[in-house]
Amino acid sequence: NGEEPLYCLCRQVSYGDMVACDNDECPYEWFHYECVGLTEPPKGTWYCAECLSKIKKQR
Repeated sequence: NGEEPLYCLCRQVSYGDMVACDNDECPYEWFHYECVGLTEPPKGTWYCAECLSKIKKQR
């Protein structure tokens, strides 16, 4: 069908610089830098806000 998968909170196709959430269960998986406030690759482990919130609740 030629449809590209949708990523990020904005539910758009992959473009530009993107970062992957380090939670294997992340519903979004990949994020555009500008959508999550990044201007360069994060150092170390990075979780999106949704997964970070879930992780904090589990502790």
